[in-house]
Amino acid sequence: MVRVKIRISQVGNKGFTLVELLIVSTLVVVFMSTVIINIGNLYDKFMLRESCLGLVRTINQARAISIAKKTTIILRIDSEANSYWLEPVPKLNRDKEMKSKKTILKDSFMIEGENIIFSPLGSNTGGMIRIKDKNGRSYIISIDGSTSKVSVEKQ
Repeated sequence: MVRVKIRISQVGNKGFTLVELLIVSTLVVVFMSTVIINIGNLYDKFMLRESCLGLVRTINQARAISIAKKTTIILRIDSEANSYWLEPVPKLNRDKEMKSKKTILKDSFMIEGENIIFSPLGSNTGGMIRIKDKNGRSYIISIDGSTSKVSVEKQ
């Protein structure tokens, strides 16, 4: 006679309980919501930094154009429209074709500062421009009048 062993499993050992599944699901939801919130904050910081770097590139471009074309260039800052652009001084400009695209900042950003005039000799009027967001983060861009050195400070 052959004996066959039959293995009988116990009822509680076949899977997870409902309580365990609820705890794990809750932890996953909390973790994912934290990640999504931080991704949003990182995106806002990135966009503020990119806006600042775009303004620095425009400042360097203004200086280069004024020297190369031997004309006076103005960096216009419009705080009400949150925008900036380059334009030649009308009376002194011989190159009528020079037009600059107006850069409008994202709605949640604000720009503050005075217009800066770049001369063909490489100097400028100097000044400070601030770009800030709705959360209070900001960058201050300083332009030295004699050396045209641009410095950026995070606030």
